Amino acid sequence: MKRPTRDLQVRMEGLRLRVDELGSLRSLVQLPAERDISRRQWSVIESQLAVIEARLLARLKRVGRTYLPTAHEPQAAVALNALLGELELELARAYTFFDTYMDILTQRHPPLLGRLLAGCDVLAWDAINREHPALAIVEPPLVFCDRGFGAATIRESVKLPDGSPNPMPIIQIPYSRLKEKYNLTSVIHEVGHEMMVRLGLVRTLPEALRVALARSGASRTLQDYFALWSSEIGPDFWGFCASGVAAAGGIKEILALPPSNVFRVTWTDPHPPPYLRVLLVFEWCRRTWGADPVDTWQEEWREYYPLSGAPPEVRGLLRESVSCIPAVTDALFQTRFRVLNGRKIPDLFSLDLLAPARLRPIAAQAESGAMDLRGLRPSAQLAVFRLVKEGGRLPEEKLDRLMTSWLLNLAQPSGLSERPGQSEPSEPSGPQSLTEKEGQHVAAR
Repeated sequence: MKRPTRDLQVRMEGLRLRVDELGSLRSLVQLPAERDISRRQWSVIESQLAVIEARLLARLKRVGRTYLPTAHEPQAAVALNALLGELELELARAYTFFDTYMDILTQRHPPLLGRLLAGCDVLAWDAINREHPALAIVEPPLVFCDRGFGAATIRESVKLPDGSPNPMPIIQIPYSRLKEKYNLTSVIHEVGHEMMVRLGLVRTLPEALRVALARSGASRTLQDYFALWSSEIGPDFWGFCASGVAAAGGIKEILALPPSNVFRVTWTDPHPPPYLRVLLVFEWCRRTWGADPVDTWQEEWREYYPLSGAPPEVRGLLRESVSCIPAVTDALFQTRFRVLNGRKIPDLFSLDLLAPARLRPIAAQAESGAMDLRGLRPSAQLAVFRLVKEGGRLPEEKLDRLMTSWLLNLAQPSGLSERPGQSEPSEPSGPQSLTEKEGQHVAAR
């Protein structure tokens, strides 16, 4: 058994080397300083890898101590071979975590893409960074591009395929969102999923909607549907509170799908039918700031998707759902949640700063090629750009250049910085001003 013993020793050494490699992610990725993630973000990734590495090394050593001294004996060699096989599978699962973050972080290498994604990180962090103790411990998120139609998220602490907890929120967006940056409200919606869980609203919001709908006389079927849909209505409402009309403008474009999709209702999908989902956000805007510009948007939406075009089997349900919009809106705006210490969800935001009448003069500056964004958080700045787009103030190409400049400015160290002596990001303020010239310079590189 000399040869098998030697082979088993070589296998153990190979396993040890691959386990050691788990700690090399940072040196392997080698992000340049101007596109690197924050110290705090690296800390939570490397801490998680260190835990995995320590666990695997400890098991490998236990196996070696137990079986290597007698590995020349057939019974011990067979047992050692089987245990090394188990470690191979466990190591492969562990590399799922490693590979996930390798794929995400290597997207930061291209100079333009890396900085655009860093700007998206700041936008996501701004949507999280609200006054509540439960949000103070959320890790800064990472945004990356992937295939598919819509955005998605893996929340912090959710188990990855290897069984390890995800150390920070990661948000996936289609690359096309970076060419229609006014629809980066998708990032804020995905943040909303994290917030619903962190604030305990994922448990309490369904009941709040049930109570409001029962008082309004809604059917039990509608109460059940809205309770199911609350897992998406909540993030939609978070996105609205953070970005105002940008959320409404984004959702009406993203969900402008074939009628068969727009009118789809099923118990297996937590998403409300797009027809209703868009009308809900319009109502939130109307309730907060009045009819402009959502009445025009709603008229267009109804023209594109008349209820007469819905399948007969869901037409009545959709009609009743629309009649429930005021009750649902009242619940979202007026319910005081114990998990928010008696506050309402909108109390975490500054909705007055998002009023279209207040932002329209800023949007008008886009025609001169310069914009003054002082006093607006990054999420709120999206509302300005939506008004620029809807007002037809700039051709699409020029608007993209201006928003490219904006997103790259967010990516500067002042956007997601670290306080001296700490690794916690400070509140993002966003760019104070933008010029079209800056956008042209960025686009030309």
